[in-house]
Amino acid sequence: MKTGKRKGKAYIGLLAVLATLCSGCNQKEDQRVSYLPHTEMNIVPVEYAIPSQEQLIEAYVEQMTLEEKVGQLFYVTLGNLAQPEGAASNGIVAVDDDETAGICQYHPGGIILMGSNIETDEQVQELISALQDNTSVPLFIGVDEEGGMVSRLGSSAGISMSNVGSMQAIGATGDASNAYTIGETLANNLQDYGFNMDFAPVADVLTNPYNYEIGSRSFGSDASLVADMVSQEITGLQNNGISAVAKHFPGHGGVIGNSHNNLQYVETSVGELRQQEFLAFQAAIEADVDFILVSHLVLTDIEPEYPSTLSEPVVTGLLREELGYEGVIITDSFQMGSITENYSQEAAAVLAIQAGCDMILMPSDYSACYQSVLEAVQDGRITQEQLDESCMRILKAKVERGILTLE
Repeated sequence: MKTGKRKGKAYIGLLAVLATLCSGCNQKEDQRVSYLPHTEMNIVPVEYAIPSQEQLIEAYVEQMTLEEKVGQLFYVTLGNLAQPEGAASNGIVAVDDDETAGICQYHPGGIILMGSNIETDEQVQELISALQDNTSVPLFIGVDEEGGMVSRLGSSAGISMSNVGSMQAIGATGDASNAYTIGETLANNLQDYGFNMDFAPVADVLTNPYNYEIGSRSFGSDASLVADMVSQEITGLQNNGISAVAKHFPGHGGVIGNSHNNLQYVETSVGELRQQEFLAFQAAIEADVDFILVSHLVLTDIEPEYPSTLSEPVVTGLLREELGYEGVIITDSFQMGSITENYSQEAAAVLAIQAGCDMILMPSDYSACYQSVLEAVQDGRITQEQLDESCMRILKAKVERGILTLE
């Protein structure tokens, strides 16, 4: 497998890089190992530092090319790979030369499968295996499997996996252990197909009963209950090897309109958001969620000019600094009208990374997004330090879920 080749290449590169990194390691006793070679002439004690996981990941990033690093910032569809300038998934159900060429050229960090890519159990397993076989850096392979109205696998006639039902029904039980069971069940089923990420749970509090975009996808209208349920589902997923994605920060439950069509505006004050919408995301952070997905909602109290995905005060100011989130931040889909009706793909991609997002989901024009971010790094609009930090966060999640192995 090509992933195996990259693992070996990475290991050889790590040896050289770690020699430099470890020269500055903390010299604590518990971080060092003594080795005592015996010869007829002498007995010489030798000490060396054991590299930490962070140092191993740092070394891995160090030996990646610029193009590979930029590639990690994109979470794409099979349609993006086959037609980088288009957006459609086109019913792709197997890997051919087009997808292979797209992976080799753009080095994506993750691939999301849509309903049109899913036919049968065996077909999905073979598709995912082929995708991983053709990448240099192991991929996140994700799917929207929330349960209820959003169930890509559970809604497919050719798939044996069952739809686990709506989260509204789970919330109505009032027992957060049921959310853990849902996470565990989803994780075990998803792993059977080869997935390593689920774009769940929905962490939105349904504060507006007329909200139809979220609706029964939410655990309910009680912020504390939603927080408990979200925390437990994340734990159920991640304890069983599947990265979870808490969505849609800063909270999509209070609006009526649909951000798939165009920008939606949140008039709620930040103070009110802290008391309601942020509680579930704080619970997700405390549960060490791997990913938080940021919506395209315009938070008028903080950033009236830009959607949250493109807003540094929201992404970095609120999510990173105020809530203290250290994991991967991913945008909502760039194929949604909130982006396509208001921004060029090139401008939006650079703004999202500058705002503090680590990954861009489902670009409408993959080639344009990738090239614009690459050029922004080359001319300094996005710093090399920021690029490396994003790659570190992405690769850390891959290591912790067993997707990427560093030895």
